[in-house]
Amino acid sequence: MNERPRIFCVDDDVMSDVILESVFDEAYEVEFFTSAEGCLRRLETQRPDILLLNISLPDQDGFSLCRDIKAREGLATMPVVFISRNESPEVRLAAYEAGGEDFIVKPYVIDEVRHRINRIRQTLEQRETMRQQLAGSEELSSLLLSNMDEYAALIQFMRTLNESVDADAVAQAILAMLHSFRLKGAVQIRMPTQTFTLGDAGRDTPMDTATIAHVAKLDRIFQFKRCCSYNFEHLTVLVNNMPVEDSDLCGRLRDHLAIGAEMADARIQAMVADQRFRLTHNGIEALLPDIRQTISNSLAHSEQAHREAVMQVRTLMDQLVVSFTPLGLNPDLEEEIAAMVLEKTQGLVKIFDRADETNALLHHLEERLRMMLER
Repeated sequence: MNERPRIFCVDDDVMSDVILESVFDEAYEVEFFTSAEGCLRRLETQRPDILLLNISLPDQDGFSLCRDIKAREGLATMPVVFISRNESPEVRLAAYEAGGEDFIVKPYVIDEVRHRINRIRQTLEQRETMRQQLAGSEELSSLLLSNMDEYAALIQFMRTLNESVDADAVAQAILAMLHSFRLKGAVQIRMPTQTFTLGDAGRDTPMDTATIAHVAKLDRIFQFKRCCSYNFEHLTVLVNNMPVEDSDLCGRLRDHLAIGAEMADARIQAMVADQRFRLTHNGIEALLPDIRQTISNSLAHSEQAHREAVMQVRTLMDQLVVSFTPLGLNPDLEEEIAAMVLEKTQGLVKIFDRADETNALLHHLEERLRMMLER
């Protein structure tokens, strides 16, 4: 890319052009066109890095213009950002199906527009780096993909899925399956600890994220023209180039993708269960030292209380004998009173002995928790 990336903006709204020029004037070379025809003529001599395209144009709608541009040699991967005042799900899906990279709603929020365009620029730079790194293996990959039939691709996906140890690996496996079927799209993984979207354009791109947010609320399998989505509890798979012109192939791929998406959802569900088990395991493991300390403290407290109670009984009995002398009680009455007091005080002492039962229960609980951790 050039030091100052070039943006083409196709919009017959003059005020919109003024706003965008103020946003991008310093960091980008910006050219404005009020019609599709003017943009197409300029594309014959100059290729922009990013194309901003209004859906409503005086001579051609933005969707068909986008398809015409991407059909030209060398322009298929050029990012197209649709701009419109209409943000309905149908319009967003149509933009996605036409090949849009992102969707910006009028009236503009300047910081949001600047952020989205800068993010696309960063994605383009990353894409170029990846292209250079993969150039050497492109010929071999094409050969392998051309010889891989549909069932072999699905079996390979099953193997990869079985070896996936985290959600990122599952998402990568799904994209690899789409590529093996010559399809493009994105997948969103939803877990209690994270939610992310991964697509051909990168991770958490605005267009993929916004589109999946709409289609995830629809039917289990939902198709709109060439776009098709598979919605499960923990994931949504979105495809944007289903081969609808070949009904037999499209039907087979729909079945394969439904199987693959359901298996991936089950794999994510198992990961969620494993995460919960690990949290419980770690919680029990952290609890054991507290239980041991509680048992130790309880035992020490019980022993101390028992000793003090015995000493208090002895002191009480000694004081009682001394108190009988000035009262002039006969020996039988003194003995009866002393026996009654001793019986009651010994009953109080036995109450402290019941702490041993509590300690035994705590020991039993600790042992059961330890055995659970060892399973």
